[in-house]
Amino acid sequence: MPSPLLLHLLLLLCATTSATSSATPPSSLILSSCARARYPSLCIRTLSPAAPRTPTDLAVASVSASLSSVHSALSSLRHLPAPFPGPLRDCFQQLSDSADQLSRTKAELGGLRSETARMQLDNACTWVSAALTNEDTCLDGVKGMDSSVRDEVNAKVR
Repeated sequence: MPSPLLLHLLLLLCATTSATSSATPPSSLILSSCARARYPSLCIRTLSPAAPRTPTDLAVASVSASLSSVHSALSSLRHLPAPFPGPLRDCFQQLSDSADQLSRTKAELGGLRSETARMQLDNACTWVSAALTNEDTCLDGVKGMDSSVRDEVNAKVR
């Protein structure tokens, strides 16, 4: 199952129609966006320190938080006993790909231009969707592994 913050981000990105939205006070922007999240309190706790003022700021903050989580999961997986069995190696590669896709998304959102905003947002949606798919594929791949390793991977990736 994809992380709640990343799912919320995907919905936010794909629902955004303009990069030139007027500024909204951070608390109301975060509260209104997080109200639709699966885990609203986690969403609020995660995004509040970034104090986003626009929907674009909120999307960048969400991508940054998701990217940080992916890097944390990758770091944890590096500390599992070597050699990695095939499914774990595949999972690591998929999460690495997710990190790349989220980095591209963050860069794209950070450079939105009014004349190309729709295309840039479409790119961001595609990359976030791919990152979510990679996460699901990783978790599906470790289902058949020893329960202790599988449970540890699930905890780190979720």
